[in-house]
Amino acid sequence: MYSPPQQTLLKVDGSNEAATNMSEGTVTSQLRGTSRTYFYFTTATLSLCLVIAVSTIMVLVVQRTESIPESPGKFPLTLTGGNCSEDHLKILKRAPFNESSAYLEVSKQINSSKLTWNQDSGHLNGIEYNNGNLVIQSPGLYFIYCHLHFFVPECPKDPFDLKVELLINDEVKKQTLVTLCESNLRTKGIFQDLFQFLLGDLKANNTVSIQVNKFQYVNTNDLPRDNVFGTFKYSSD
Repeated sequence: MYSPPQQTLLKVDGSNEAATNMSEGTVTSQLRGTSRTYFYFTTATLSLCLVIAVSTIMVLVVQRTESIPESPGKFPLTLTGGNCSEDHLKILKRAPFNESSAYLEVSKQINSSKLTWNQDSGHLNGIEYNNGNLVIQSPGLYFIYCHLHFFVPECPKDPFDLKVELLINDEVKKQTLVTLCESNLRTKGIFQDLFQFLLGDLKANNTVSIQVNKFQYVNTNDLPRDNVFGTFKYSSD
């Protein structure tokens, strides 16, 4: 009497197992399909990013190569990477603002707070040099710059201020200051760089010079050609 219900229960159990197996297979197939789609999408995205990156690098390289065109009748420009002074001097000589420009290296014989400069290894065009001064010949808006390297072999007993001043007509227009040899800091073999930049209107016969309070620390031994001072006319009046 109980056989029919048992047969019915067996059929139900069989259909449930089949449904379970079917559900597991469907889910597995869907997961595999989703994984493949994600993999293909990721691969395509990374490939696209790689192409964009390579294209950007190529464009930058081409722009850098074409940014300094060669001029007929002048020496080829080769950036050495080892002597910044020579590289800057070559660029300055070939720049379009060569109407009035100057670029000088500091003299090794330093015996006063006003620095003197070496005309033989520098560049003067439309600007004269006289006893440490750049003498402007043509009025206009000038960009003035100076880069000095200092070396303190051993600190004195007390800390001191290292100061660089930019003067126009012997009047201080801008100054840079740093304190060296403070307590609990390094006291031997100190290297220090100082910069000066100024954009200003200059008249004919105006003088521009650089003054240093501790001139004995200007490093002309290790970096003799990288202590530089110069200017160029940015625009005319």
